[in-house]
Amino acid sequence: MKLIKTKKIKSLIKLLLIAIISFSVLLGVGIFLLGTFLVPVWEYKVRDFDTYKSDFQTIANLAYREYSKGQMKDSYIIVNSYIIVNENPDETVNLRYENVNTEKFVEVTMSQKEQESLLKIVEKAFRHGDMAYLSLIRVRKNEVAFEIENGRYSLVYTTDGKKPKFANSPHTFKLKTISYHWYHAWPVED
Repeated sequence: MKLIKTKKIKSLIKLLLIAIISFSVLLGVGIFLLGTFLVPVWEYKVRDFDTYKSDFQTIANLAYREYSKGQMKDSYIIVNSYIIVNENPDETVNLRYENVNTEKFVEVTMSQKEQESLLKIVEKAFRHGDMAYLSLIRVRKNEVAFEIENGRYSLVYTTDGKKPKFANSPHTFKLKTISYHWYHAWPVED
């Protein structure tokens, strides 16, 4: 009699454990699916970063080189593109920043490779709906951020490989590592 009760208790415990594990797995899958399909967290992220990584690296190096000259007034470079605002009738893309000494805008001198890389980034790496196009490149100490017009996303490169600090930024950012030196970043809503 005691043996039968022990077997029933063991069977009941096994069934209870199976039910708990099954519920946990189903709950996890449900949360994942809801998060994936109902809440698009990375709505603005760069399309296929690996394809354009070398282009981003080329422009990050260019931007940091310009920043290192110490002549940028506000530590950002404006992206001018015929694609975005039909500013350049010759269908080119260029970068410019305000000179700290003259307070006039200076166009960044770029090699052919740098121009081609910037054009690829502007045309193909960013979506163009909902003001999600690349509008400026913000440069801080050890950081280069490719920012979209609506401010809801940045692709950030760090020269030292450490997570970006966003010094002097009024926002708090969530980060997702893409690869060594590279991060997706989006501001956290208050």
